[in-house]
Amino acid sequence: MKNISVVGAGLVGSLLSIYLAKKGFNVNVFERRPDLRNTDISAGKSINLALSNRGWKALEGAGLGDDIRKIAIPMPGRIMHSTTGELSFQPYGKKDQAIYSVSRGGLNEIMLNKAEKHGAKILFNKRCKSIDFCIPKITLEDYKTKDITEVNSDVVFGTDGAFSAVRYQMQKTDRYNYHQMFLEHGYKELSIHPDENGNHKLDKNALHIWPRGGFMLIALPNLDGSFTVTLFLAYEGEESFQNL
Repeated sequence: MKNISVVGAGLVGSLLSIYLAKKGFNVNVFERRPDLRNTDISAGKSINLALSNRGWKALEGAGLGDDIRKIAIPMPGRIMHSTTGELSFQPYGKKDQAIYSVSRGGLNEIMLNKAEKHGAKILFNKRCKSIDFCIPKITLEDYKTKDITEVNSDVVFGTDGAFSAVRYQMQKTDRYNYHQMFLEHGYKELSIHPDENGNHKLDKNALHIWPRGGFMLIALPNLDGSFTVTLFLAYEGEESFQNL
């Protein structure tokens, strides 16, 4: 049985570990952050996901479909908010088709539980310090104790996202071609709270968009009656975060 190490227990890493564990591999997942199931993740990446058919296929293949539907809100279309306050509905597909609003943290939690259920071992607070790609061997540092651990594997997957430690180690190898670009726009997460009765203040079965040329606001519904709102705005310029 091959020993497989997955660096990063986010959405990609947790889903990958499910597929690998179901195939009978010995899977160890190493995550730099604490276990989100035991931590307040409100200050982290909590932007909602809009799941389309392609995303559902990946989740269904891992046996997650029924669990995810319990926390998903269908959005058959988007509602555009004009500068004059007029609303226009634009369907995403046929009458019975929709994309779905899902909490990023809720989705990640379900996948972590499923991965462990299939036998994957997930270790948190483990920072990848270095990788010897010839063996391959991962050197990990525990964030709390500062203990150093070395793990040999047959295969290593890097699923640690932006500022990837695995990619950084690969940059040190010969003839590794790497190019980094930065977007001119950033984002800020906001929220629309439920009304006094706990209900959504906007139509919950739609993705709401306020398009304004060089910037934009979007809102996706949550199960508790709130909306997760994201402002996309340039870092610099006349209409930018710099001038807020």
